[in-house]
Amino acid sequence: MISDTNHHCYNCELCIESSILSILNTEELSTLNDNRMEVAFKKGEIIYKQGTPLTHIVIIHTGIGKIYIEHMNGKNLILSFTNQNLLNGGIGVFLDQRHHSTLMALTDCSACFIEINKFRTVFQNNPKFMTAYLEEYSKKVKHVYDQFSLLTQKNMEGRIAESILYLKDQVFMKGSILNLPNQDFADLTAMTKESAIRVLKQFKTDGIIEIENHVIKVLNQKSLEQIALHA
Repeated sequence: MISDTNHHCYNCELCIESSILSILNTEELSTLNDNRMEVAFKKGEIIYKQGTPLTHIVIIHTGIGKIYIEHMNGKNLILSFTNQNLLNGGIGVFLDQRHHSTLMALTDCSACFIEINKFRTVFQNNPKFMTAYLEEYSKKVKHVYDQFSLLTQKNMEGRIAESILYLKDQVFMKGSILNLPNQDFADLTAMTKESAIRVLKQFKTDGIIEIENHVIKVLNQKSLEQIALHA
């Protein structure tokens, strides 16, 4: 972790074109900008940890992070992935100011930390921003609901198929899935690593996906969607 204030992100206005910060006025943006810092993280470093005090809202500017619940038995459950210009904090922002999940850098990342009390002030004073934030957060909650439905109602093939579609379309923005460890597929689908590898290999054998140099490409979108829907 490297403190890197104002090295990549000179002010909050750089985020407005692709985030809900566009709703804020100049004074509100200035308030956030005066109470933030930017930090660079290497792949695998923890950005915030489950159980620690929630002191800042985190916005990833470059790279991808994964959000997961840590269990005492050492097994993790990935809830979602987060990429550029999404606001991350979780339920603790307005509950108990404590992190209830962990955010880890899946790739090298730069992230902006906005002081929580200043964020709450801006949030409470701007109804349009409040609505937009709640809408964005509600989408995240819905994704978690969908994730638990996936884990309880789908077989292993269906879980992997739906996870590949989610990763391709929403995390890697309709591109190839790059350098995602097999353990992450397991943690995303509540499967053992061995089971996840077996299903991925079967999809490869069936010509549904291509796996080469830790890169997954979807070759047969229709088949993958059918498996995700019915398996």
